[in-house]
Amino acid sequence: MSKTLKFIVTFLILCGCSYEPVLLKKNYDFHFDKINSTGEIKINEIIINELSERAKYKNSVKYDINFVSKKSREIISSNSKGDPKIYKLKLDIAYNLIKDNQIILKNDILKQATYNNINDKFELLKYEENIIQNLSRRIADDILVSVTTLAR
Repeated sequence: MSKTLKFIVTFLILCGCSYEPVLLKKNYDFHFDKINSTGEIKINEIIINELSERAKYKNSVKYDINFVSKKSREIISSNSKGDPKIYKLKLDIAYNLIKDNQIILKNDILKQATYNNINDKFELLKYEENIIQNLSRRIADDILVSVTTLAR
């Protein structure tokens, strides 16, 4: 086969795939009536926004959710002077899913990321905020997946 024919066939096969993110356009048949949170305020805001944005159908099953968030940052490696070289950031979420005033699911989710130190502390702070935002969104995705599998 010639190269152009291979290219055309490959192009048609790739265009024929209908890739769609699983959690992005999913219509959930539940929503969260009450969302209570304690712990890290920034993390809680991100998770609450993600949960209320994605599961918002009012004519569906109602759940209440309570969660506690914890953030910890530890030094993994240091250089010869004792300055931090590599950090590990951990987000730990413990949540309870409640339906009709009964706890039907208790779960803990731990997400972590390691990253190198940056000399510019402002850049390091922005990078950590980006990591926290990404990990919090992944935690919200995990919560939605666990509730979805429970609701089936």
